[in-house]
Amino acid sequence: MAQKFRVVYNESDKTVIGLLGDDLDKDTHEANSPEGVKVTDNVLEFEDDAEIVTLDRVLVTDEGQAQKT
Repeated sequence: MAQKFRVVYNESDKTVIGLLGDDLDKDTHEANSPEGVKVTDNVLEFEDDAEIVTLDRVLVTDEGQAQKT
């Protein structure tokens, strides 16, 4: 079974600040976060369940899309 995440980031400079499980509600997370904190629409999938996914493994493009590094 794969791990699936959306990326949480600062809208102003696209700095990654967290990962959100795809089973959690993106809109609720954004509504409860400080202004300027966004969550990507797309989901990244990591195949290895035993892998520890750290923030340096992802980035956010200028368009607000998550990508693996």
